[in-house]
Amino acid sequence: MTTTETPTGGATGSPEAPDGPEALEARFAELVAAGDLDGLVGLYAVDAVVSLPHGREAAGHAAIRSALAAALAAGALGPAGRAVTTRAIVTGDLALTTSTTADGEVRTQVARRSAEGRWAWVCDGWRLRGVQACLPASTGLPASTVLPASTASRAVA
Repeated sequence: MTTTETPTGGATGSPEAPDGPEALEARFAELVAAGDLDGLVGLYAVDAVVSLPHGREAAGHAAIRSALAAALAAGALGPAGRAVTTRAIVTGDLALTTSTTADGEVRTQVARRSAEGRWAWVCDGWRLRGVQACLPASTGLPASTVLPASTASRAVA
């Protein structure tokens, strides 16, 4: 097991794949600043889960894309919540990443390394949890279910 702590910000590795799990947070901030929704979604594994308000979840790229698009449109991902330090505890192909903002708020995510060596978040329990704009329209499904927009419209019909 290894632990690394780095200041957040500055250049990361390639635009597509951060060097290590601790670089995901800085890359996220860069992509938010650029308004790059595809890049943001690419930081998450295809089977990732992101916590939303009221115990809801966005599971998978389609649902995460919808939630992130709503958060970007609402201006909820701006620099006010930018992390100043990021820490990663790595064991094998899994990592717990924590990011701390200037006001001391701590965010926690879980990242996984793919067979190709690319790190991506698989669980993000903080980032969108307080962003009401991320909630989809009511589908009549259990609160923990968030469906992609095309599936949700069929579920209600």
